[in-house]
Amino acid sequence: MERKDVDLHEQIKNIAEKNDWLIKLAGPVLKELCLQNGSKNFIVMLTDVNSKVLFIEKSNDSEKVGILINLLKNRVYINKSENEVIELRVLNQSKQESTDFEQITYDYGKILNHVYTIKINSEAKAFITLTTFKEEAGCDISSFMPVICKSISNLAEMYKKNKELENQNNFRGLLIDASSDGMLSVDMKGIITFINPAGMRILKIDKDVIGKHITEGVDFEPTILHVLKTQKGYVDKEFRLKSKRGVVHFVKTAILLRDEQGEMVGVLDIFRNIREVTTMVNRMTGAQAKYSIFNIIGESPQIKEIKKMIKMAGSNESPVLIEGESGTGKDIIAQSIHNYSIRSDGPFVTVDCEALPRNLLESELFGYEEGSFSKKNTGGRPGKIELAFGGTLFLNNVGYMPLDLQSKLSNALINKAVVRIGGFNEIPIDVRIVCASNINLEDMVAENNFRQDLYKLINTSHIVTPPLRERHEDIDLIANQTLNQYNLINGTNKELSEESRSLLHKWCWPGNVRELERAIEYAYCIAKGDVILPEHMQNKISKVNVKIKENPLMSIKEAEEMAVHKALEHTGGNVTQAAKILGIGRNTLYGKMKEYDL
Repeated sequence: MERKDVDLHEQIKNIAEKNDWLIKLAGPVLKELCLQNGSKNFIVMLTDVNSKVLFIEKSNDSEKVGILINLLKNRVYINKSENEVIELRVLNQSKQESTDFEQITYDYGKILNHVYTIKINSEAKAFITLTTFKEEAGCDISSFMPVICKSISNLAEMYKKNKELENQNNFRGLLIDASSDGMLSVDMKGIITFINPAGMRILKIDKDVIGKHITEGVDFEPTILHVLKTQKGYVDKEFRLKSKRGVVHFVKTAILLRDEQGEMVGVLDIFRNIREVTTMVNRMTGAQAKYSIFNIIGESPQIKEIKKMIKMAGSNESPVLIEGESGTGKDIIAQSIHNYSIRSDGPFVTVDCEALPRNLLESELFGYEEGSFSKKNTGGRPGKIELAFGGTLFLNNVGYMPLDLQSKLSNALINKAVVRIGGFNEIPIDVRIVCASNINLEDMVAENNFRQDLYKLINTSHIVTPPLRERHEDIDLIANQTLNQYNLINGTNKELSEESRSLLHKWCWPGNVRELERAIEYAYCIAKGDVILPEHMQNKISKVNVKIKENPLMSIKEAEEMAVHKALEHTGGNVTQAAKILGIGRNTLYGKMKEYDL
């Protein structure tokens, strides 16, 4: 067979496959027509909209029908390959001239071609060509054809509609099978009628449970039976159920299934494992560690030592306590420990113990059960300790946690379980604790302001962050890094003058790295040219001594600001010593520093 014939054969094969459904619908009807009218002489053909023959049948094997076939050959284009007809196209019929009629007759002298249109939803999809002798037109088999064509059209429309419904059902099935939510339905007797792959995975059962009672499929008391009894559904309700493999923890939705008359016929149970829910929540809320050890800027011996300790802490899962002044990067160190640990793929959940009042801090940490704060059916909520399952919980400013919550946290860490507010059930936890404090916790323990048992639990590894004033060699690195970021973002090329750099080294930086970054940001915004000069720096950095000389008289507030500044300068930024000099508490001094941006 030549290449041309092979290509043509493949084309015709594709046409036949594409129209296979139509051949299967119309072929038996046309065969029956020939069988019932075997005494007459005719040929019937099914063609597509391009008049290519899909199916051909003759009424009998008589000599006269043979003559009809020979006469028809003059009006039909035939391609053959290895004695097999691979294309047959009726001439003088085109899609354009054929689609606007229901039936039309072509007169070819001795024979007549009666062409009938098969339409689906008013669109021509195929043609039936009846070929007869003109002399036998009186017997007129063609009178049956309009009814036959209408029947085939109706069958074709039904087929298409059923195919669309089948495709829709298949699509819905794909969606259900692809869903990460488990889905299971039961009838009014509690018999399982459906379960999707996610449901089988979550419940650890297989498809054999279909047709069995729900109690045979799961090893815990099914909540769906209560829905069948009460005929009341619910949305996103949390359940902890006892099973043979321990406590199973779900978020479930129950949807009542009703028939056309509105009668309840079953229940659809949609459920998710609580761990999958918390993973999604953490991902959506950004509970991830953004910083790593590479984000810690500095080449001083203190910073090099901290990087070693981060790697050491990351190689185990022991609790870590990070202590140091505000602005020294304790949160970056905590995130670096998480990203260096085997829990790096888990969540990194942060709770600021200073930012929340006592009652909110408790619910933030431990969560609460439904109805704990209101009689309204608002549902419960997991705490941050639960949400950190499989990851790291970072307790920032842990020294501000109330003593009674310290006791509750200590018990949770020892028992590796939490009890929500208003609840009784212990919920297992799997977290690595990292704490940070700008207050010396050892002093707080001595003053009975921090529980000794909790201090021992969180202080397995201890990292102290050095203040910026003790590592002057890192000031230029941090300043350059910060300035380069603003230059990159804004497409500028600003740089610090030598005088400005000198001022940066003279300042005591009570706010540490955070204060230095803000100072660079301020100077960058103030400077109009490419060089940042001393006059572009904040007044507290560039003009503090001038202010004393030029303003010997000042308000009480100004005097207080100056006293705080001088005390910090005198003690080298040591907050505890500065507070003693000023005769105020450390927390009060921290407040003053924040107020005056020191």
